[in-house]
Amino acid sequence: ASADARAARQTRTDDETLRLLYVALTRARDRVIVMGRASSRGAEAGSWWSILSETFDRLGDQVREVENGVRRYGVDPERRPVVADETRSADALPDWAATPPPADAAARFASPSRMEGGAIRIPAPSPLARTEAGGTALGRFRRGDLIHRLLERLPEIAPADRPDAARRLLARETDLDEAQRAEMIAAAFSVLDDARFAPVFGPGSRAEVALTGSAPGLPLGVSINGRIDRLVVTHERVLVVDYKTNRPAPDTIEAADPAYVLQAAVYVAVLKRLYPDRPVEAALVWTDGPKLMQIPQAMLEGALKGG
Repeated sequence: ASADARAARQTRTDDETLRLLYVALTRARDRVIVMGRASSRGAEAGSWWSILSETFDRLGDQVREVENGVRRYGVDPERRPVVADETRSADALPDWAATPPPADAAARFASPSRMEGGAIRIPAPSPLARTEAGGTALGRFRRGDLIHRLLERLPEIAPADRPDAARRLLARETDLDEAQRAEMIAAAFSVLDDARFAPVFGPGSRAEVALTGSAPGLPLGVSINGRIDRLVVTHERVLVVDYKTNRPAPDTIEAADPAYVLQAAVYVAVLKRLYPDRPVEAALVWTDGPKLMQIPQAMLEGALKGG
């Protein structure tokens, strides 16, 4: 039964192949060119090339041999003389044709950490990342990135299990020595174990929250695309928290780098559109200290205005 089924399927395939060949031969306006591919065993039986090759053999003198082994049935195509290209003088183009189109304002995105004056700011190497003589120097942002990672992951772990988890996480960083690992763990736990920071890691808080959007006060047509270190959303308020792990803490929030305040102000402006029914606040957490500094609303508004 299976052999009969295969034979019937092959018959249907062959019939369809012949129908398609008939359409090609009868619908072509000028000529049909058929090419074939042969293996070491010869051309595939039942292919268009095989069918036409057998037909050409039967036609005898009506088929002519042309260049490179090509066989032709029917009239030869008309060969037209090659005309040299003529260089045409183009009409003068209008000025707008050579002017690049303006950027689509609706498609502009900016990172909140790089918006100050439109320039990319690269802080000086952190003094906290230096090591004693004989130690391995850390990269410019290496220490900060690793402490960020600890502050991101440890709050989701039971307090009793956090020390072991921190050691396991930093043990994967083979370029660190034990003193560097211990210093980073101590910096992270100085924040996690401080009662002043409890709301930052309490109910309603999330780490590494992506945020995209626009808001009044941002440059026209610009949307921000960034990631908030820690976001706390409760029924009473929304709190944006930005970690500062590679700089010494200033004495007052007024002495903080204006770029840090601007970054927080941009996040606050966008979040106010998402949470219009409650206050949206911002704070900086400095692991050097540690210190938690609330940013006054007046400073946030002034940063957006450039003042």
